[in-house]
Amino acid sequence: MMTIHQLHKPGATMASPDHGDLTIKIVETEDERFKAMLVRAIVYMHEQLCPYSEEFDLNDHAATQIVGLTATGEPVLTARIRYFNGFAKIERLAIRKEYRGLGYAHRLLSFMLDIGRTKGFSRFYLHAQARLREFYEGYGFRLVGDAFSFSDHDYVEMELSEQLQLVSPSMHIGSTPMVLNRPENNTQLLGPLEHGAFRCAKRIAATERSRG
Repeated sequence: MMTIHQLHKPGATMASPDHGDLTIKIVETEDERFKAMLVRAIVYMHEQLCPYSEEFDLNDHAATQIVGLTATGEPVLTARIRYFNGFAKIERLAIRKEYRGLGYAHRLLSFMLDIGRTKGFSRFYLHAQARLREFYEGYGFRLVGDAFSFSDHDYVEMELSEQLQLVSPSMHIGSTPMVLNRPENNTQLLGPLEHGAFRCAKRIAATERSRG
């Protein structure tokens, strides 16, 4: 398993030994997807009594799924992101009850915002349970529209518009197209197709030299 984005930073408060360290990442395997869905079932269906048909709303295959795992692979948290014209929608943030109070919610949200920024988004939108309004306000989200309810919980619309100078992924079109083929979890590193391209280039160069 590719493990990146260690949540604990130097000097940060560590979780108890029973909880272990945590890795937060984009889902890459069916096992990770199952674990992400399991966390949602525990938090939303069991704890908050959300009906299955409302929790699993047919949008999961159109979203980027996030999962948080301990060093032993225990699923701790999850969320998903969907992308629309001009903004990214943050959804389904969930942390198992026994892992709350350790700062993971802050690190999960920061991770998701960074994913959006990497894709060129500076506008983010979410439906927050009303009781969590102040948490999101701490990140610069503001209320928009009116309050509403679904799955027997009260929600508010919140939006964050940042004034960041982001590098648009479109800059790679016509110049460095292979960057857009990199795995989502490691966009800063060369992807497998790029390594393949280099092997091909070396092979062609070697052929040219042998002919010369």
